[in-house]
Amino acid sequence: AVVSLGLILLISYKILTSISTGGSVHAALLIVLVAAICDACSSIFELVHLAMYEENGIGNYTLDALSAHFEAMSDSLVALVLLSVGSGWTLPSDVLNGGGLNNEGFMNKLVCGLRSPAAALVGVGCGGGSPAGFLALAIIASHAALAQWGRTYDEDFDCYHSLENPPGRVLMYFRVFLGLGFLVGVASIRNGGRCPHSLLPFLTKFAIVGISWFVSLPFLSTFVASALPFHRRHQAISAGSAFAQSCSIASLAWMFAADSDASAYHRLSKVQGKGDNLTDMTSMRGAGSSPKKAWMFGKTKVRLD
Repeated sequence: AVVSLGLILLISYKILTSISTGGSVHAALLIVLVAAICDACSSIFELVHLAMYEENGIGNYTLDALSAHFEAMSDSLVALVLLSVGSGWTLPSDVLNGGGLNNEGFMNKLVCGLRSPAAALVGVGCGGGSPAGFLALAIIASHAALAQWGRTYDEDFDCYHSLENPPGRVLMYFRVFLGLGFLVGVASIRNGGRCPHSLLPFLTKFAIVGISWFVSLPFLSTFVASALPFHRRHQAISAGSAFAQSCSIASLAWMFAADSDASAYHRLSKVQGKGDNLTDMTSMRGAGSSPKKAWMFGKTKVRLD
């Protein structure tokens, strides 16, 4: 909870600084902020539930359920950001074009849609009908459904990560599946034919960190289920998953909030205010159903590219 609160302050400071200086704020940074808020709420509710459980042996069902659902929302947002950035979101088009990626085929449409998640959600870009919008909604809905499904197996502690019950096992398989999709997206950038050599080492590290997050929960749950007694598993999994989530959010906060000279990615990323011009505002559609580059909220510009 302390780490998440610190990240919330850091990201909020970055956003407020950009707004006060008349700069733009990228949607990716706002999503990471929401993920950090959800993670902090999950940790706080879980700590209060555990404190009440020590007092009365029952705890509070509502707080434990809210903790599971906030955690599920934080997980789904981190997964969406990793999948989108891994497919090329926030990178300029001249880095992504080339290598034979076109709008034909399911995987090509999926990767292309993840590169423009806002457009995919409203069914524009990549020739329309991108499955990326459906995937984004499915990830959020499935995490929420699995968190609630887990509540039916234990009224004292959530079973969101437990391998002893079907919801936890489904979540593990789902994480591995998304992790494989993440690697496919990163490979599409690396092998696209236009990727600068200076960006390749960063993409390699990003792929390692990203896949580590996707498989950390399955690995942790498998280890805990085989190495610890039943009454210690919930505490160990909760602590381990909270640590992994804090690390992932901290890494994403660094990606989107660090200065432009922090890495090759930061020198190219549109999060740093680079990339295409921002002539399309206020609407998600432009001439010929082209996706808009930004939303305007008063004088605040929220980049979507």
